[in-house]
Amino acid sequence: MANKPTKANNIEVEVFTSGQYGNDLEAWQLAINAWLKNQPNNIVVQDVLYRHCGRTSRGKDIVSMAIISSPQE
Repeated sequence: MANKPTKANNIEVEVFTSGQYGNDLEAWQLAINAWLKNQPNNIVVQDVLYRHCGRTSRGKDIVSMAIISSPQE
């Protein structure tokens, strides 16, 4: 948690949903990890929001993750 407020115009939100990856949770996790690893060194993750939204008719989990980040000040 930051010691001082972060300006709203410096905040980025990236949302990943399992539907974007054909409900393949492994592909979804790999995409999130790849995105995190490709961020510049000056980026700070402010929060990670995970949500389980239920199951598809085929029994696959429906999940989403939002990552809130900003440049280090």
